[in-house]
Amino acid sequence: MSRLYGRDVLLDDLVPRLVGLDAKQPELMRQAHPDDPPALLLTGPHGSGRTAVLNALFDAYRARLPVARVNCARDAGPAGAMVANTSPGADLLTEMACGLCAPVTGRKRVQLPRLWTGLTAVSAWTRGDQREQAVAQTRMRRLLTECGLAPENSPAADNWTQDVNETLPVGDQGDLTPITEASVRLFTGRHLNRRQAREARLFYAGRLGPGRDEQPLSELCRSFHLGDDLREEAEASLAAALLEDLRAHHSGWARLNHVPRPLLLLDDAHTAPGARLLEHLLTHRAGGARDPLVVVAAARGAARHRAGPDAAVRTLAQVAGGASGWQRRDTGTWSAGLIAVDLPPLERNDIVAMLMTTDPPPRPELPRAIRRFTQGSPLGCGLLRDAVAADPGAAGVAGHDVGALRLAGQPVTRHIADRLVPDAQLRHNLVLFSVAQDDAAAHALADAYLDSDTQLAAVATARGHLHAEHGTGARRPFVADPFLRAVLVHELRRRRPQATQPPRTWSGVHRLLLAHHEAAGQPVAALHHALADDDAAYVAQRLATLFASPMSAGQWLRHLWQVASAPHPPRPDWAGTCRAVATGAPGTEPAGDFVQRSVHRLLHAVWLAADPLTAPDETLCGRIKWELQFLSARHATGAGTLFDAAQEWHDELRELRTPPSALPVPGPEGSHGESH
Repeated sequence: MSRLYGRDVLLDDLVPRLVGLDAKQPELMRQAHPDDPPALLLTGPHGSGRTAVLNALFDAYRARLPVARVNCARDAGPAGAMVANTSPGADLLTEMACGLCAPVTGRKRVQLPRLWTGLTAVSAWTRGDQREQAVAQTRMRRLLTECGLAPENSPAADNWTQDVNETLPVGDQGDLTPITEASVRLFTGRHLNRRQAREARLFYAGRLGPGRDEQPLSELCRSFHLGDDLREEAEASLAAALLEDLRAHHSGWARLNHVPRPLLLLDDAHTAPGARLLEHLLTHRAGGARDPLVVVAAARGAARHRAGPDAAVRTLAQVAGGASGWQRRDTGTWSAGLIAVDLPPLERNDIVAMLMTTDPPPRPELPRAIRRFTQGSPLGCGLLRDAVAADPGAAGVAGHDVGALRLAGQPVTRHIADRLVPDAQLRHNLVLFSVAQDDAAAHALADAYLDSDTQLAAVATARGHLHAEHGTGARRPFVADPFLRAVLVHELRRRRPQATQPPRTWSGVHRLLLAHHEAAGQPVAALHHALADDDAAYVAQRLATLFASPMSAGQWLRHLWQVASAPHPPRPDWAGTCRAVATGAPGTEPAGDFVQRSVHRLLHAVWLAADPLTAPDETLCGRIKWELQFLSARHATGAGTLFDAAQEWHDELRELRTPPSALPVPGPEGSHGESH
């Protein structure tokens, strides 16, 4: 069984205690929250390992207890919305039924008569509509064969719609009701006993109330076909039917003997179908109903944002022991039955453990470099681990550029970019926009390098994707997620010029942005791109001039960081040259006074330390500390600020963190990164 680095508490403790079965051993466990199991929502940005957790849980339990693994994005496509007898919600419930009803060795097969009957009813079709008949045939064949109601390739499964049509009066062109009743009558007569059929009908009648309960299954079908709020009401009834079926299946002997509970794994629960389904399930419980289903859902975004107002937000450490401290809040809302957990980035010790599985072991600084580059993203760490395992020799060579590792004959950053941004055109545009500092700069790049038909849409589409997929509303830089930006910039750096007008070279892109920011009256942003274009001498001279101006020391530090955060140019010897200048190697000192030479060294030291493809060592951090201390005695008003920053920058950069004094201050000045 694969290890869940940094997330083992979910597989070793929380979920086993909720279902009542050890994930790795055959031993039963005392069930946590036996009368009211909380649903679990795992949240995090793209690549945070949510799907890996669900996959590990599915692999651990699929042959040992009823498990349904449902991808709410993949299995709930928009095409079905055009056909009246299907919807993403109905498709998800069908998928859940097939998963939970799969045979498990040594366990009584789950039966879901209420849900089966409801899905049969809503599958009814309008007479003569071939698309609706095709949907009904596909759904019913899945239910019958995968839930164990009919053998594979049996006439009962292969000829469902034909058999229903043959029971209808010849020439009858009535509404949905005759087909619904015929479908339900055929299904219950063939596959349910009288008690199950009666309980199913009574269940749906109880959901509808007086005036609508005479033909409850026909009413369910009609509401579903009408769509909008009525369809949502019907889907809520189907979700409640599932839980009632599981309650009945798990009652009596099974409950008294602590038989392990069934497990539902919902991936991409942030999608509209997934969010509605989770809410339907928890709304049924909020009304006082109880069932044994253990729900583990995964959603992109932050825990507090994705969970409802009454959900309990916990860390991984706080859910150890089966989340023993959790109790449903007495509010009556659906979110009161939910525990939301943000999956944190991997820590350095997790990355060390990942890399130690390779042979030979990696060089000592590689885990720090990978942590810096990936920001602890499990996706990025996993692919880099695979690259190290594929070519241990390359990983053993000292150097700064972890992005130079290769996997399956391609740069590893290309694999990462493909996974983070699967859409090829969007990825192409984001690679271009990755060096933009704001939306206006992205528009300038689009105007210069993209077709006129796609210029406006490209920036808006990219912005929407960044907000939806990576959960950030920050406007600066354009790609605010540091890992994604580092990957995309590396792709821009290594790609050959393309046949655009003008040619899209590394230097051309940054010169264009330099001119854009100068025209916009943003000189510091312009210096950022001058440095990326490898004009470090000019940039250092300008920073030295600013140092001698009336500008505050705090503002100068923020400008220094904004400029030195520029991506490094595509020059193989860049890191070596940068380190030589930073340490004042012979022949690297420019003309000028002591302050000018110190700023020149400091700029290169910070430029190297800020580069996401490296992890600054003690020597480099010590050099930054020394230069800031030296400059502190030479600033007209900011001696104390620079002296304090010397220690702060040394400590923060050594721990792979951005120094607080380097960050923009709140308000218009900080948000634009320029002085006014």
